[in-house]
Parts: sequence; structure tokens; C-alpha cells
Amino acid sequence: MSPAPVRRTVSAVRRRIPRRWRIALRRAAAGARPFQTPSVRELCELPAGTPLLVHAGGVTGDRALAGVVRALARLPEFHLALVRDEAERAATQDLIRRAGKARRRIHEVPRPRTVTAAFLASADVGVFGFEPDAGLALLDTYLAAGLRVVAADSRVVREHLAPHRAGDFFAPGSLPSFTRAVERARQRGDEPPAPEEPPVAPIEAGTPGPWRALGTGPVRLGLGTANYAGQLSALAVALTAARADVGIELVMAKPPATYRYPADRYLNYPGEHRLDVQVEQARRVLGWYTHLIVDAFRPVLGRGNGDDISADLPALRRARIKVALLAHGSEIRHPGAHLERHAESAFRDADEDLRERLTTVAERNRRTAEESGLPFFVTTPDLLDDVPFATWAPLIVDVDDWACDRPVLERTRPVVLHAPSKRWTKGTDRLLPRLQELDERRIIELRLVEGLPHHEMRRLVQDCDIVVDQLVMGSYGTFSCEGMAAGKVVVAYVSEGPHRAAGVEPPIANATPSTLVKTIESLLDDRTAAVALAAEGTRYVRDHHDGRRTAEAFDAFLR
Repeated sequence: MSPAPVRRTVSAVRRRIPRRWRIALRRAAAGARPFQTPSVRELCELPAGTPLLVHAGGVTGDRALAGVVRALARLPEFHLALVRDEAERAATQDLIRRAGKARRRIHEVPRPRTVTAAFLASADVGVFGFEPDAGLALLDTYLAAGLRVVAADSRVVREHLAPHRAGDFFAPGSLPSFTRAVERARQRGDEPPAPEEPPVAPIEAGTPGPWRALGTGPVRLGLGTANYAGQLSALAVALTAARADVGIELVMAKPPATYRYPADRYLNYPGEHRLDVQVEQARRVLGWYTHLIVDAFRPVLGRGNGDDISADLPALRRARIKVALLAHGSEIRHPGAHLERHAESAFRDADEDLRERLTTVAERNRRTAEESGLPFFVTTPDLLDDVPFATWAPLIVDVDDWACDRPVLERTRPVVLHAPSKRWTKGTDRLLPRLQELDERRIIELRLVEGLPHHEMRRLVQDCDIVVDQLVMGSYGTFSCEGMAAGKVVVAYVSEGPHRAAGVEPPIANATPSTLVKTIESLLDDRTAAVALAAEGTRYVRDHHDGRRTAEAFDAFLR
């Protein structure tokens, strides 16, 4: 039979023919031996160019495997072959069901009598997790098969792979760490491995800011561990300026490349999964602190209890530490509720997977806040829609650092600045065509900037006339505050209800993407009123966002 009829036959009765027979027919069509032991790629029925990860250790005993499966959503081009025993069939199928949309890219592969290099060689990357029974012999089989190896980080595995100069390592349970390890392995391809970079210390002494150190007062306050946009660093300064009885330790858990903001201690983010780091964190937190502000629901005792604060709370209660929760945005903002409240919600532009992930996080964190009954603070008023039982603790900016005396709206063609950190959260793709239209009509001069360092961004803000921030979230954020501090006219979408509940009326030109052109034209038609709005913004940001009001919000908690 010629190849074409064979392919048509296979396609027509695909669901009725056992997998091994389908493989045999394909081989026959290609002129190969039909009943040779199939490879792992053939059993997955994937073409040669499809990136394939293979996990050939035990399924049920591998503590890292659940994280590997979750991380597959971040690796949309990759498929994963799970080689399992018959006794592991139910556990494997349950694991695949919990993988969401990525389950279509996960393949059950019955374990052959012997897992050989020839069986594995058609894959691209071998995954080695935390399965004690798998043994180092599996690593040797991966290497013999010519696979790049991605392994859960441990001393034994590192030492075993070191002579081969092979292996990319990830922190078990850390999805970003696994994703990066796979991407490194893929980029390496068939090139000889480069010398490994020196390991980063899991805990590093930080560069403290100008706050009072822990132990210099009866209130020993811990802050950690997100420090988004340096807000914890600013809070530490504000609290010690307001209260002489407070000493602070700020711990920041980030990848080393993002150690940008002052902190007393830096935790290399993957290091949070290490037992020695968890023990050290428990010793410091439970033994030293009297108070703790938990930032963004992140765990404070390392990742041994999970990826959020809820499982750390019993230990904190037993240690009689007074705990408060602090949220800034997506960790508590519910996408579905936001879509219902706002006709031009940012979540219209978020992909479905992201909405589902953020929904899970927001619902989990709200449940933690409600069930714990802990004092709860939010940095933007719009979040009061999601958690009306919270207290507004305004975000903090260095007002003097952004201040400038350059007049606004004196240019015939004023400069309008838009600087999105994440486009979908600002509505950039919806508002940009409208700003470009005004620029083309020579009504404004548009400056769109992304990814600039702090000092360059400050220079651009001070040199513009109008700052356009987000138009799709319902509240003003750090960039709006910086614009007001610099004396600029700020345009943003501000939802009235929660700001009224917070007792403020920010001097911001309110707009959505659909009303943006009209709003800017109105500002330019009455420049005197617009200049007065900018001056009012400077007073407003000094009254509410220089740290004093934020310290007042935490005063009762710190007593």
C-alpha cells in the first residue's frame, strides 16, 4: 500500500485503532520497521519539530511535578510526556485534569519495561524533579539520550551533573524558576554548555533606607515581602518618621536582578523554597517581631507552607505577633466584578487564562482576609469596591523628588506623556490611537515611553504638560501621583463611588478611552482652569501621598 492511502486510512479510523497500531501504520507508510519499540515522541504522536519535555521519574512520589504541570501554561509551545506505571494511571489523569487548558499538551505514556536512552532520545528536555525513588541513574539515561536536563535544585543533583557541565536548575514549586530553566535549556540547544554562573546567595544583606532599624524601639515591625514599586520602603520611612517607638526590618523577596529598592534583607526568590532559608526566616520572624505587615499576601516564612500567607498565619498567631494585611491591586481585585462595574474595564484586554488566574488569586486572598479578621489596608481607593471592610492607606511618593517649577500648558502644542508599565492595565491599546490622532492633527505632541529607569522617567514627567495614566482601572496610581507632584495636569479614569467612600475627590481630569479626545480638547479650550487643576493636584498629593496620612492609617494597628 502506498503512503497516501495509509495516511487517509489512519485519519479516518484514528479513534478506533490502538495507539501502537497507529504508530506501526505510520512507520510502514514511511518505510520503517513497523513494530520496533516506539519512542516517547511517537507515543505522544507529535511531529519532530514540536518541543517536548519528558518526565520519566515516578509520578506519584515527585513533589515537584505539580508545579511543573502548572508551569506548562507559561510554556505554550512545549508538550510534556509523563511516563507512568499502570499503578499511577489514576494519579496521572488527575494531575492532567488539574492542568487547565495546558492539559491538551500533556501526554500519558505507559512506562516500558526498561526506560532506555533510545526510548527518550526523541524528546528535547528531560525533567528531573524531587522523586527519591527515581535515582541518579535516570539522569545518566537522560544524558545518554542527548537530552538537555532541567532538574529540581539540590546539592546531590548539582554534584552529579557538574562533571558533564549539564543541567539547568529550578526551585521546586516556583513556576517562574521552572519556566526560566526550560527556556535556558532550549536556548542552549546543541551548543556545548557554557560555564555555569556563580550561584546567587539565597539570603543577602540589603541596603537599608533611612528608617529606624529593628530593635531600636519597643515596636519591632516586620515588612515583607513584595515591596512593589518600592512602596514598603516608602512606608518604612513614613512609619518611623511618625512614631519614635517603631523599629523596622524590611525583607524583600525578588530575583536578584530586581533588587532595586532599599531593604534590610533580600531573599533570592527561588531561595524561598530552600529549607535552610525557611528555617532562618522562621527564626527571625517568630523570634524577633512584635508586629508584621504582610505585603500582597506573600508568605513571610519562605515557601514551605505554600505561595500565600494563609498557611503562615497559625504560626504567627502562636508567636503572638500582631499581623496586618496590605494589598495594592491584582492580588485582591476581582476581574469578574470589575468587568461588571466598569464598561471599559481593563480586563476586557486580558486573555482568558490571565483572568482565570487572577480570579483564583483574588478569591483566595479575600477568603484569607475575611476568615482571619486581620486589619486590612489597601493603597488605592478603587479596591474598596472589592473589600469594603478594608482601610485606605494611600500609596506614597517622594513629592519633593518629583516637584518642579516649569509652567504647564504655555506651549501652543502641549506635550502629552503616556508611560505604561503594562499596556493592558492602562488601556494603552485603546487610548493610543486617539492620542495619535491628536498628534497627527498637531493639537498635541505625544510622547509614548516604556521601560525607562526612574531618573529618566522623572525628567520626562517634569518636561511634559499632561500626564495620561490608566483609563481602564477606576483609580489613580503611582504615575498619577508623580504627575501631580510635578505640577502636571493628570488624566485618568477615576471611579467616583470608592473615592467618595475614602473621603477624597482627586483633582484629576476624568476620562475613559472613549472620552479621552473630548477631555483633552476641553482642557486645551480652558487652559486657565487646567493650570488651576494642576496646582490643586500638587497640594492634593502633598496632603495625601507624602506618607503622613499613610502612617496615620496604621497608627491604631501599631499601638
